[in-house]
Amino acid sequence: MPQCARVQACTPRRRALGLMGAGMLGAGLLMGPLTLQAAGIRQRLLMSYNDDYAPYSFIDPLTQPGRVQGILPDVLQALLKDLDSIEIENLGLPWRRAQAVVKLGQADGLCTFASDERKVYAHFNDVPLVELRPHLFFSARHPQRAQLEKLRSREELKAFQLVDQKGNQWAEQTLADFPHVEWTTGHDAIFRMVMAARGDVHVSLSPLVTQWRLKKLAIHAQVMSIPAPYMAASVPFHVGLRQDFPGARQIIAHLDRRLSQSSSAQLIDNIVRNYAG
Repeated sequence: MPQCARVQACTPRRRALGLMGAGMLGAGLLMGPLTLQAAGIRQRLLMSYNDDYAPYSFIDPLTQPGRVQGILPDVLQALLKDLDSIEIENLGLPWRRAQAVVKLGQADGLCTFASDERKVYAHFNDVPLVELRPHLFFSARHPQRAQLEKLRSREELKAFQLVDQKGNQWAEQTLADFPHVEWTTGHDAIFRMVMAARGDVHVSLSPLVTQWRLKKLAIHAQVMSIPAPYMAASVPFHVGLRQDFPGARQIIAHLDRRLSQSSSAQLIDNIVRNYAG
């Protein structure tokens, strides 16, 4: 389905909500989610996800076409299920489009790295849902494999040609001072370039994500991975809600309270293990 059609597919539902009571929805702009809950009103929260970032968020067109699966939607649903004022719906799109629909007000929130650009249009919660740990990925046949395996600093890494995805924003901020970066439009293209010796190395936010992708491409035995803590000890993913979403700050405050509870860490670990097996 074309990207625009997929966004529009959710539009009638959102229009229907307005037709059910324009006054009720207008009141929601002034009422917080807890007030709406007291009034028996459920507010629709449309979360926008990357449809190709398994296992954190993805759509499997063969088994469950159109349904967003993954660690992020599962964690958010579990943490907010006790907030009866909202009803979560999930939308999966290519990542640049997934961000754009939130920025344009066509969707309500996203879960990702809280970049400076995203903070302009979204309020982010404080406590991370998950934390990713950067790794380097490069071809096992790379002629300088021994040097790559011994890298211990950003300065040493700058000697190599990096490959990354445009629109990532974490990479664009982190690699801003790197002299040799080739930008692609998608994750698959990154590893095709690395395997074709058109780039030396990719800095992946998560080895879990990359291993899923390498298996999909059937090249997991041909690619090496090593931790890169000098790029960042961890990269936190937060929930961001568009700033004009009714009760956005109350919802993310509720989310932070849930995440601060000791039971939430075990809940998240269990969900991650379900996908990491």
